[in-house]
Amino acid sequence: MGISGGFGSILITGLISSMLYGITTLQTYLYYMYYSEDSLLVKLLVATIWILDSLHISFMCYMLYYYLIINYGVPTALAYIVWSYQVTVLINMLVIFAVQCFFAHKIHYLYHRKVRWFVTVPIMVLVIAAVGFGLTAVFVTAIRNETSVLTRTWYYGVTPSVGTAVLAEILITVSLCVLLYDNGLRSAVPRTKRLLNSLITYAANRCLLTSIVAIAELSVNADQQAAWTMGLNFIIGKLYANSFLASLNTRQYLRSRDSALEADGLDNAVHLANLSKHLEDGRGSKVVGGRSNVREVAVVCTTTTMTFSDPAFDNTPIP
Repeated sequence: MGISGGFGSILITGLISSMLYGITTLQTYLYYMYYSEDSLLVKLLVATIWILDSLHISFMCYMLYYYLIINYGVPTALAYIVWSYQVTVLINMLVIFAVQCFFAHKIHYLYHRKVRWFVTVPIMVLVIAAVGFGLTAVFVTAIRNETSVLTRTWYYGVTPSVGTAVLAEILITVSLCVLLYDNGLRSAVPRTKRLLNSLITYAANRCLLTSIVAIAELSVNADQQAAWTMGLNFIIGKLYANSFLASLNTRQYLRSRDSALEADGLDNAVHLANLSKHLEDGRGSKVVGGRSNVREVAVVCTTTTMTFSDPAFDNTPIP
């Protein structure tokens, strides 16, 4: 009894996961380079996400090495699940849990007191339920580490875990979009409206990317393709880590882009030369030897840019 679907799909998704880990590392480096003013809690969370992602890629590589190198040509090895796979699943759950809790906390902090609990409680219930179902699958496969139990375990463990995580992600995205849209309606500043529209787009794209992979994992799991389910599980944690880091790193880009749009066209230099044809009466020029000696005149128009605060943007999250 082996893993249905073969190891080709697991190897391919493992390579994709390695590339995503490289992007995670780059984003972590950029974060600490440009956002040193962030709170210590956020910095620790970024470090924790990167450490978990590093451990995940290490255990994933060991799993591939165990099956494809150490036990090459040993069919009986495919009947058992190597211990490092359960660890990768557990790490993925921790990454997803940390990222979704981060956004749930932001939503709870920014929403009005009268409605914040109605918004965040369902999100946290789904997040905790996803972790509970995932831990059930991990413990069962750890106790009975045979590949024959994978299908049964994933039906009552992995499938509910991924499903509840997708629902939590959809609720987080809808809550962020409603919050940003409401702030945009209350704002009278065009700069804030443009920025909020960009943030809504980023929030929707983040949810779309992770949800597509999660739904694909549910589909192949329902089709009993164990190899593809394991492979997509390698990727989904990396997508959550990268979406979290991207939401932090895009802040400076959005601010600089909006500032560039405001500054465009404000500073203009007008250079006027050969004024003699416009000054036929000779005023403004000095006549020397019957010739008009005209100096080049530079007229520089500068506009002062005023910075002001918009109440609708002061408490706006970066999705």
